[in-house]
Amino acid sequence: MTELTPFALKDAPALIEAVYPVQKVSFEAQQERTSVQSQTLTGLGSYWKGRKPLILVRSIILGSLLPQTNDTEKDLEIFEMLMGFDPISLAKRAVTLGSIKPTDIISAITIPNPWDFFSHNIKADDDRFEEISILQAPFNSNELGIKVRWQKDVDDDAKVPLFKKYLDQLETYEEKSLLCKRPEECDQKWLSNHIWGKVNSHFSSFSINANNINSLVVQLGILRFGRKPKVGDVFSGGGSIPFEAARVGCDAFASDLNPVACMLTWGTTNIIGASPEERKKNRKCSTKARGLS
Repeated sequence: MTELTPFALKDAPALIEAVYPVQKVSFEAQQERTSVQSQTLTGLGSYWKGRKPLILVRSIILGSLLPQTNDTEKDLEIFEMLMGFDPISLAKRAVTLGSIKPTDIISAITIPNPWDFFSHNIKADDDRFEEISILQAPFNSNELGIKVRWQKDVDDDAKVPLFKKYLDQLETYEEKSLLCKRPEECDQKWLSNHIWGKVNSHFSSFSINANNINSLVVQLGILRFGRKPKVGDVFSGGGSIPFEAARVGCDAFASDLNPVACMLTWGTTNIIGASPEERKKNRKCSTKARGLS
């Protein structure tokens, strides 16, 4: 593997200066804002009016680190892949949520052999069995009086192309995203495992070779600053900026004049952002402190 050249991107214009999917980021940020207790940083039971949505923080960090190339359209495509906004990522997010049911899919998209993915409740001795077994989608299962469900051996990877085809028929990004989990709620490795070949190929001239967001951010930091990126927030408030900066692979520093803000930022880092082992230890200590067995 070719080694990175420190400072190779020192004077390179940032991607965010040329392209930024404002509408999509805004919509995802609003989705995060209105998700109440499923927000990552409300686990401490805190309320902070000025808290920045984590998806917004991530988009700014990535957009500021990524370089522009001579293909602006491709730059935007890669950026949306990294954010989980591309069509395949949306399909994976929809699979994770599960709000799109087999009956929705089978009535909306063309599937030559629907029973490769779905099963029905018509028995072999029923007069309609042969007729149902040769059906091609789309068809209305309710009108036919049959119940449709996923085959047990159809895993999430096999579902993705069908979900993508279903979402492709919707006109707007907002319509699609409403049927999906937020990016941060999905398994990150699975959500992004389809993007790294394209990401590395697009930035091959800089010798980038990443397989997750953290490794990409560290490599971009070396190319821009000669080291891992550092993010400082002197008015950290609820701690979303240092939390997300650390989560994507930066060294994060935070402070605030308000002691409550300092406490919340400490909590996001050391409780919510702790390792699984550390969180287990914290939970055990908390249980003992409350006198519970």
